[in-house]
Amino acid sequence: MIAHSRCRFCNDKLEPAQQLRFLVETESLGDPSFLASIRRLPAVGGRPLPVCRSCQSAVEANPARFRAAVARTQLRTGVIAACGLLSLGFVLTALLPGPRA
Repeated sequence: MIAHSRCRFCNDKLEPAQQLRFLVETESLGDPSFLASIRRLPAVGGRPLPVCRSCQSAVEANPARFRAAVARTQLRTGVIAACGLLSLGFVLTALLPGPRA
């Protein structure tokens, strides 16, 4: 069975060449000098993102838009995590008895 990666932005299947680039760059994270010589994909926090050819062209043409899209995704993830932790806190306080006066 072949697993197909999806583009981070448009959610289409990656072309075989883009998928190979992503896998090679991901496996090369431990060797920064080699990674610097082969890096082609956009990265966030030093990790490559799986992107299709058309999205990669758009990222290269307008990097500011790319940074804004990544920032929105990171903010959304942080808000979801905070809501989850607050919900867990409410559930635990309802289930566990507190100190008795």
